[in-house]
Amino acid sequence: MSGIRAGSKALADLEALLRRNGYTIRYMKGTFRGGACRLYENKIVVINAVYPPAGRLRALAAIAESLLERLEVSPLEREMIQKLAP
Repeated sequence: MSGIRAGSKALADLEALLRRNGYTIRYMKGTFRGGACRLYENKIVVINAVYPPAGRLRALAAIAESLLERLEVSPLEREMIQKLAP
């Protein structure tokens, strides 16, 4: 499996993991890095749309790692997050 293909699979897996845990993921353009927040009762993750796929993957992994204790994850998902987080 090529690096790009593996990266897009990991990106899709991280997106699915966050969505399964109640987070909405938004890709938006702007001069920001991205992060997770709670807006009223909504859990939102915002990622800069200008980031290339590898940057999106690193950003989502870092966010997932910061939320790890609040997320329901399998041991394999935990390992993936810890491996991908910068």
